[in-house]
Amino acid sequence: MFLVFLELYLILRDNVRIHRMKIDVKQELKTWLIYFVTIISSVFVHELGHSIVAWIHGYRAVPTPAKEYTLDAIPLDLQSFVSLGGIVGSSLFVFLIFFLYINKRYKINSAILAGAIAAPAMYTIRFILKGRGHDETEFQEAQSALGLNYSGHSLDWFFLILVLLGVIIWLIKSKPKINILGRLFIGILLTFIFLIALQNVNNAIFDPIFLH
Repeated sequence: MFLVFLELYLILRDNVRIHRMKIDVKQELKTWLIYFVTIISSVFVHELGHSIVAWIHGYRAVPTPAKEYTLDAIPLDLQSFVSLGGIVGSSLFVFLIFFLYINKRYKINSAILAGAIAAPAMYTIRFILKGRGHDETEFQEAQSALGLNYSGHSLDWFFLILVLLGVIIWLIKSKPKINILGRLFIGILLTFIFLIALQNVNNAIFDPIFLH
């Protein structure tokens, strides 16, 4: 949970300036907008990763902002690689943001870094609380495609390390001072609500179209 505190503090440290308890509302809204748009982008890239593997093998699939719909029956031996495609997509997205954030030629907003590791952080929290980072068998199938133990926790640990790496990168570059913990609690709550709402809205729109 401490990792999530740090992650959401990223959003505020470089972008929201507080002077004598006065908040720049315009800057605040811009920061949150950047953060949530980055989350949507990261989740879409994850779903795109699933779909690309299906496309390569000649199967129809449609990526949406929070779910990938396969329009053809995917063989069991291919399903594990479709699952792996999402993991690869998420990982590449995070590592790209890491690179851009570290590289001095690019002035990457800290909210983008926070948004990039938001989904991995949610996986990590679920792993800690429930023993699995994903509520379905996606991680197990991806581990099988990699030749790892199907029932193991390799990808759970991978995402935990990814979040830790993001926090370390931020700490080294930003050298923050923790002084807004109250707002972090609000941020954590908003992130949970946003991700749940994103999934529900996505399903309400696209399930009737692609699930028959």
